[in-house]
Amino acid sequence: MPEPRSRYIIAMTPRSGSTYLCDVIKNTRRLGIPQEILGAIAVASRIGKNVPGRTPDEYLRNGIRVARTANNVSGLKASWFQFENFTQAMADFRYLNGFKFVYLTRRDLAAQAVSLYRATSSEVFHSHVAHSETALAKLEALKYDYQAIKYWYDHIVAQEKGWQRYFYERRIYPYCLSYEDIEDDILTVLKRLAVYIDVDPNNILLPSAPSTIQKLRDGRSREWAQRFQNQLGLSLAH
Repeated sequence: MPEPRSRYIIAMTPRSGSTYLCDVIKNTRRLGIPQEILGAIAVASRIGKNVPGRTPDEYLRNGIRVARTANNVSGLKASWFQFENFTQAMADFRYLNGFKFVYLTRRDLAAQAVSLYRATSSEVFHSHVAHSETALAKLEALKYDYQAIKYWYDHIVAQEKGWQRYFYERRIYPYCLSYEDIEDDILTVLKRLAVYIDVDPNNILLPSAPSTIQKLRDGRSREWAQRFQNQLGLSLAH
């Protein structure tokens, strides 16, 4: 397969809307097929299937080739820890210079931390996946836990700092967007992405069928996020 003419990395933090964003991107059929291919589990599952590679460098090149759309555009998504661990094992960093970066965050860090706490505690991560009765029961029975949510809050902040440091040190100016931007106007997000990666934005349309990926938050999530924000503010004040 030829090398894509344009390639990008969605530099994300967990529970920032990346799964939904990548699903909509894929359905445009113009912006690549970004998947989470750099994590250890992803590498293990893909290395013997459609993304062969004798070295991390070769695996990355092949993974990008597989994830192309017909217009020869490709992308992937990665959290900071996935990206950092994978690239430390690479031999030639020059290939990374050909990527553009999309920096995806969430403005409401309290809501993001609550979402990550709920997902990791119950193993209910996405709405389009069939979950066991046990997992759903775990989610329903889950109680508010400030210390556990604070752990995931710090985890998210560490990932943001990692990405920001990487961009600063290499003078990278990413296309920045947020979970809230996606909620407000996904089509504008996609068209701006198209311009950023050198695709005609006039060819970007939303698919007629809605995405199967929907939000999992509910009234408890909003209540817990507000409660956590208040407690966090008090702890920082002291």
